[in-house]
Amino acid sequence: MEVSAASQASEVVVEQRKADMRRWLYPAWVAAIIIGWLVYMVSSDSWHLFKEFWEISLTMTLGSFVAGATAEGGAAVAFPVFTKVLHIPSGDARTFGLMIQAVGMTTAAVMIYVQRIKILPHVVLWVALGGILGQILGTYVLIIPAPFPKILFTFIATAFGVALIIARWWLDLEPHPDVPGWDNRYRALFFVIGIIGGSFAANVGSGIDMLTFIVLTLAFGVNEKISTPTTVTIMGLNSIVGFFLHAGISQDVGVAWSYWLVALPIVIFGAPIGAIAASKVKRDHIIIFLISLITLELVTTIWLVPFTTTAIVITAIAVTICAICFTLMLRYRQQNMSGVPVG
Repeated sequence: MEVSAASQASEVVVEQRKADMRRWLYPAWVAAIIIGWLVYMVSSDSWHLFKEFWEISLTMTLGSFVAGATAEGGAAVAFPVFTKVLHIPSGDARTFGLMIQAVGMTTAAVMIYVQRIKILPHVVLWVALGGILGQILGTYVLIIPAPFPKILFTFIATAFGVALIIARWWLDLEPHPDVPGWDNRYRALFFVIGIIGGSFAANVGSGIDMLTFIVLTLAFGVNEKISTPTTVTIMGLNSIVGFFLHAGISQDVGVAWSYWLVALPIVIFGAPIGAIAASKVKRDHIIIFLISLITLELVTTIWLVPFTTTAIVITAIAVTICAICFTLMLRYRQQNMSGVPVG
């Protein structure tokens, strides 16, 4: 009895220490980033950038919230606004998206951990590993020429929106809290998803999060309130890889560095606020919010981006492939997940 009591007391102490560390992790993380940013801004006298690039700061006020609250990522706002409204080249918009998500969505992931918001660590691990290879391939091998990155981004976002609608309102199935029967097949699957999604993200600044979300919700029926923070964490990690490749290896950041400086103090707070909001609101509210953004993205692409014959053919092929994949995922869920307890 004495040994048992001592063991329980020891466990309580350990848990208390973990709680204390968790409590201080977020403020320490934010303080370190803000101090580093302030030191650079003062030493380089870069305050004039806020006047020069105020549109970037304004865009990321919404973008940072979306980054933390949804599976789309901050680039889901930054990329279309930058390329269609501000007429910034796709490459710069992509690089900025990865750079700012490396801070904002990683900070949101820290908040997710601190608040003990449920994620799927095994999914994060295997998608993140595949995403490293995907980022390398997308950056140096599978480079998509203009204007196809804009079209690709819209296509991914639209597919994501369709998946949300199907999962929530078409299928009369209860969501699951995890991927049932996790084994090597699923490890390989999510590793491949990471490669494909990482290649997309390397070209448009986002995609690995949306692709993972689509598979989790359609094929496995995972609850959106669990798959969302999972994909936020994945996108943050993948963005760090992209940031490193462009800043450390290719050294082609260019003007995106100035954009990053004026957006950083906004996203460092906006993304975590989005993550907390997503964990508190109803499931349908998140979905409706996302679909509204995606609809706006689709309409503006059709309106502003010129579609050549080649673009139309490629889009038609992509839609066909997407429809086949959606059908296969839904069939897999109905055949393999319908009898699994929802927890």
